Amino acid sequence: MQIKQKWTDILIVTPNGVVRKDLLIEGNRISALVAPEEPTGADWRIVNGGGQLLYPGMIDLLQHGFDLNYYSDPKPGCIAASSDLLPIHGVTGFLPSILSMPPNEMPGTLADLAQQCGEAQGARAIGIHSEGPCFGVAGAHNPSNLLLPTLALADKILESADGKLRALTIAPELEGAEAFIKHMKKSGVSIHLGHSEALAYNISRYVSWGIDAVTHMYDALPSLPPDGSGVHVFSLPDALIAEPDLALGLICDGIHVHPKLVKLLAQLPSNRVFLETDSVKYAGREGARFEAYAGYWVTRARGKAVRDDNGGLCGSSLTSHEAMLNFLDFTGLDLTRAAIASSLVPARVLGMEQDMGSIEPGKLADFVVLDPNTMAVNSTYIGGVSVYERVQ
Repeated sequence: MQIKQKWTDILIVTPNGVVRKDLLIEGNRISALVAPEEPTGADWRIVNGGGQLLYPGMIDLLQHGFDLNYYSDPKPGCIAASSDLLPIHGVTGFLPSILSMPPNEMPGTLADLAQQCGEAQGARAIGIHSEGPCFGVAGAHNPSNLLLPTLALADKILESADGKLRALTIAPELEGAEAFIKHMKKSGVSIHLGHSEALAYNISRYVSWGIDAVTHMYDALPSLPPDGSGVHVFSLPDALIAEPDLALGLICDGIHVHPKLVKLLAQLPSNRVFLETDSVKYAGREGARFEAYAGYWVTRARGKAVRDDNGGLCGSSLTSHEAMLNFLDFTGLDLTRAAIASSLVPARVLGMEQDMGSIEPGKLADFVVLDPNTMAVNSTYIGGVSVYERVQ
């Protein structure tokens, strides 16, 4: 029997503003947003929201780990464990992500994660994000694991991920990148530019190959020094901003990207910016130091950043809820814009906006119930079913 729910006494955060309407859910999808006084039949279960906010479930496209889980070294059940915990922080969908790995280990890790995605019972494990291994700038990745893009490598990654690869980050200036990117795009993979030394004047051409987004804007994307002429040097970050259809991923901890730069990017059209955590092991819990790969130790640092022993950045311990609150604080924008950045744009990047990313008729009933005064996550629903309730 199909369950019908009518949520009343709520404020709903939609892409067009915050509205006071009732939310109708049939099965696992939203059927309508209606005026509060509009009647429904006796077969509808009434849920009184008590004046709370309904916010679209957050979607994290770059997550290397959470709690005790680290996806480049996946222990049995790690995806399911993260899936159970992420709704506490308002997350209803995520991409478990891997670093650039030793070529002999990558296929097995991808296959393991692909299988584990099917075990998620809480937040949706939408698929896998391979951050690398085709990079021009190693950043926190092991330089010895970097590879040139080839069609053979693309097929190995796709085959190993067993249809679960949803995103891949690549430096498009590398030899062989054009064929690699176009092959991945034909297979339904979202291509993100990152860890790149691409020349600014080539970015439009690279984007024409099928690049959808930028992985952690401003990080591992070097700009050019002044040339002494007194004229601003047009560099890679500028070129990425200039591309009107390119979505820019932000690690919104105030460390990876300066708060004023977050505010600057937020003045672009709302479809240009999305929030991603780049979180690693121990995000969302106590814990500090771990080995990201053999011999490379990293530690939690101020502002939810994670740094190696030389002070270099290596992801974050940020949660999506914290990133959303920071976005509100840094930009001065409203919940509607925050929801577009945390939920709708990530869904669009994956081509899944018809099913998720906003509270609109026809979409999956994935949403977060927020305290209207504190913005605390009081509960999280996935497909209209409660997966987290905060103990009051």
